[in-house]
Amino acid sequence: MSAIAVLAALTIVGCSSQNDLQQLNQNEFTLRGMIAADRQQIDSLQQQIHRLNDQMIEMKQAGNDASGGSSSSSSTNQRIAELESEVKSLRAGITASPGINPPPGGDLTSIGPESPTPPSTTPPSSGYSAPPAMPAEPASTWQQELDQEIDDAKGSSEPGIKLYRQGLEAMKAGKYPLAVTNFTKLQHSFPKSALSEPAEYFAANALYETGKFDQAILQFNDLVMRYPKGKFASAALLREAEAFLKLNDRIDARLTLQKLVADHAGTPQATAGNTMMKDLASD
Repeated sequence: MSAIAVLAALTIVGCSSQNDLQQLNQNEFTLRGMIAADRQQIDSLQQQIHRLNDQMIEMKQAGNDASGGSSSSSSTNQRIAELESEVKSLRAGITASPGINPPPGGDLTSIGPESPTPPSTTPPSSGYSAPPAMPAEPASTWQQELDQEIDDAKGSSEPGIKLYRQGLEAMKAGKYPLAVTNFTKLQHSFPKSALSEPAEYFAANALYETGKFDQAILQFNDLVMRYPKGKFASAALLREAEAFLKLNDRIDARLTLQKLVADHAGTPQATAGNTMMKDLASD
């Protein structure tokens, strides 16, 4: 009887540990999505700052050219003051984001159109070392998967197949923004279609190819959350890790690779992910 009780207790503990691990993985991916969204917001704020700086420079130049009119000059100066206040508010918003450094400070009006954020002139300390080299990125397989999907789509009658074919053709032609548009329309119009999963996978790859790594991470992450055992789950995790490396986020890249190796052992993507983890560990 005591042996049976011990066995039952161990079983309960095992189930509890598994549930805790699943919850931890869920929290981890949710946090990563929030971080990626914050990065997008920061990029948008920085672009607004650059545009406002350009406007201030143009207005100051116009004010100098029309310095004879006191009324016009006063109006120009007032507008410049308003722009400077708006830039300061945007910088404050960036500073308030945890873990994000704001653009260089200093005289806001000294930033010209050719160099909106002047590089730092502070020399590195004596203990400075170059950032570690990135691990070799495995060759992407989405191109081969694309050809197979194009062949399979020819005889398909799934809901949204027209949009799916248009998206695949745009991917094949290198028209990535158009591909994203078609795949997104498919997902919104036919959310229960079997094509929704591959549409999200190829849309994420299209975003990756255009350098929108933050958005690609969100798409890959959402795909894995919705289809953890799906056809593209392992490829999405590998590609997500590569996107993190493009952003020089080695910690999240390593976490993603660990999940890939643990959840999809034996797949070619897990093998490639294991090699990438070893490269990261050796840096």
